[in-house]
Amino acid sequence: MAVLDIFSSGNMDTWWFLTITAIVIVVTKALLSRSKSIPGPWGFPIIGHMSLLGKNPLKKFEYYRAKYGDVYKIQLGVWPTVIINGHDTVRKVLSEQSDSFAARPPFNSFKSIANMKTLTFSYFNQRYLLHRKIGSSVVREYATKHSKKMEEILQDEVDVIVNEFTRQNEKPFNPYKTVMEATGSFIYQFCYGKGENVRDDEDFLQYIKNFSSLEEITKTGNPTDLLPLLETFDPKDMRHAVDLLMSKIIRYKLGDEPNEIGLTKNDVLGVIGDYSGAGFDPSAKAFLWLLLYVAEYPAVQRKIQEEIEKKIGNRRVTASDREQMPWTEATILESMLLAGVSPLGLPHCATKDVFVNGYMIKKGTVVIFNYYSVGHDEQWEDTFEFKPGRFLNSEGKLNKSKIESVLSFSAGRRRCPGAVLARNELFLLLASVLQKCQIRKPQQEEYDLEGIFSTTYYPKPYNICVLSREF
Repeated sequence: MAVLDIFSSGNMDTWWFLTITAIVIVVTKALLSRSKSIPGPWGFPIIGHMSLLGKNPLKKFEYYRAKYGDVYKIQLGVWPTVIINGHDTVRKVLSEQSDSFAARPPFNSFKSIANMKTLTFSYFNQRYLLHRKIGSSVVREYATKHSKKMEEILQDEVDVIVNEFTRQNEKPFNPYKTVMEATGSFIYQFCYGKGENVRDDEDFLQYIKNFSSLEEITKTGNPTDLLPLLETFDPKDMRHAVDLLMSKIIRYKLGDEPNEIGLTKNDVLGVIGDYSGAGFDPSAKAFLWLLLYVAEYPAVQRKIQEEIEKKIGNRRVTASDREQMPWTEATILESMLLAGVSPLGLPHCATKDVFVNGYMIKKGTVVIFNYYSVGHDEQWEDTFEFKPGRFLNSEGKLNKSKIESVLSFSAGRRRCPGAVLARNELFLLLASVLQKCQIRKPQQEEYDLEGIFSTTYYPKPYNICVLSREF
């Protein structure tokens, strides 16, 4: 009788609820029974695999991938961690399941940075999406509507680089200090405005001295440090990133108190720290790799200079020249592919239970995407040879599908919002320097093209010789 009561009109909702619940349970059990256990190496209790990865985890990850496949698990202290590798798997996951891996794990180090309210280290929610929208729009506007300001800053920096390089009188020297100061100066002026003598600015000198990593710079995104600039804000004159951020704050009516999704004026101004962290050290290391490669491969350098002579001549290089310089662009892409300045990016966190290659990754699991493996995947020929031509088609034009396979700036929800600015910066620096300089490898010096693994992946110390170039 009780069963018949369920089917009565007054209890139809209960019947449907029980039926749907039963279906969900059956389907879930079926999926779980078909899911495979994620393979992985043995690790120590408590510390897991931390002591087993060595100074260069990329080599160990390459070994694990050969043994366990594109998806395997390790244990980083108390955190179960899944490493996702390979061109096809990484691209597929980031393009089709981006939201499932768009969170950051609540590491204590991340929590210490503005309680995970910065753009780089935040949780994944509506607050983050608006925060990212604002941060990305500022970079896009600066790189397009205000590109002349960007070019002026970089042209000044190129002059400094060329003067420093040629001052060495063709003798071997390490370009590290000059490159770090130039890229630091660019991102500093992007954030705070163009200065006449920025290298004499005490604030800039302190900035260069203290901050050389994403985490450290992001900690400095305190908007109270920017108050003198905010007092001179003019909506008709967008001078730098702070002004553009202020215009967004006004547009979205943000104040000192959180809005309905938890975003404040101070949070948005704090994006300056994210710009500095993502735009300083990685860009410097990427340009150091480029200088190393063009010195090691003089034929590649000659082709860039032939392109410069044909398309630009003696005039200043501009960002719009990128479209007419496929070989130069291909060289930059090849450097990013092989060197992988951010080989593992920042850790992600699964936002829900999700399947990858038949393995279920549980919600809350730390996930690391191995971008280095993408650049050295078997889908590329000669994965450790420097061959920019791989990015060009038979007509000598850039192959779009190949470009999209370079994931140096990640992809999906956590793609670096400054990618367009960084690409323009590297192009302007490389083309402008090679327009005026011949970069040579010193006699008797052998370059080690294996990098040093740290917050970024950067080249071991090396020397170059520079000759002034006129045509």
